[in-house]
Amino acid sequence: MVETLKSLAKSLPYPVFLRLFYAWDRMRWRRWAEAARKRAGIPPLDQVDLLRIKSSDTLFVLGSGPSINRISAERWRLIAAHDTVGFNWWLYHAFVPKFYFLEVIEKEVSPEAFEAYLSLASRRAVDYASTIKIAMEFHKLGTQTLYHLPPAFRKNLFAAHKIEAPARNEAELAQALRYLQGRGAFQVTGRFSSLLKYAASLTTMLVFALKLGYKRVVLCGIDFKTPDYFFQDRRFYSESWEPPGEERIGTHFTHTHLTWKLPATRTVAVIKQQLLDPAGIELCVESEQSALWPMLPAFSVVESGAPSVSQIPATSLRTSCARLAQ
Repeated sequence: MVETLKSLAKSLPYPVFLRLFYAWDRMRWRRWAEAARKRAGIPPLDQVDLLRIKSSDTLFVLGSGPSINRISAERWRLIAAHDTVGFNWWLYHAFVPKFYFLEVIEKEVSPEAFEAYLSLASRRAVDYASTIKIAMEFHKLGTQTLYHLPPAFRKNLFAAHKIEAPARNEAELAQALRYLQGRGAFQVTGRFSSLLKYAASLTTMLVFALKLGYKRVVLCGIDFKTPDYFFQDRRFYSESWEPPGEERIGTHFTHTHLTWKLPATRTVAVIKQQLLDPAGIELCVESEQSALWPMLPAFSVVESGAPSVSQIPATSLRTSCARLAQ
């Protein structure tokens, strides 16, 4: 069916194809995902009002690039004064965010990652008890991590359906975003059950920030220039998971161009132009080592009304990353 839809895309006007795609998505993938959610016993995300949990106008997105390990303790105290969201393997880091996204791993696809993630979730369950955890990508049919998460990690765990945006170029992506926007997919609200994902998890974080009405989004560890992750630095994370046989050359895989996936930098540029700029959301990077700089400015620590670093208690941070790997 997927290949049939892709073939149709070549012959049909894109607006017609887009409508067919979302009709098929509702009939097939959404039903499978809902069945998986119910089987796992995970409540839908719209059962919690996230606007009541939001506590600042700035959201720091915590990615997995190696520049994370260069953020100073002083800078972490500033970050801790605002809302934060991490995703996937962020569990390896000592800092516990307010929000956390996990994408389901299939055992049949990657048994090593499957076991490593469940072990990590078990070790961090107590630390993440108060964090709002959001599961996505659970529409698959295999053995999923969602079914095997430790009971303690399920506290404050909810599920959100993935909205795709089938697009081969910037023009099609912009058109898909306008289509979804016209159907309320990006309106500000504290209760929702679906979020966009196109090309990279970062797109979900940006839409999450949009829907919760943040005024500024700062991207930390969103590097794209390297395939390395912060937890692969053995000086700090001696026993973290690493894909077997992975060659660390080139850029991050989300920064490559495939037929139905734009490189991450081009994707961010479209989302910024179509969604964030009209909403008045400032998008920055924490580090100039990101491939998004200088397209996006580097975040300044000078903020009107924000507490100075010296006013933020150091006890709000967990600074010993090495202990997590023990």
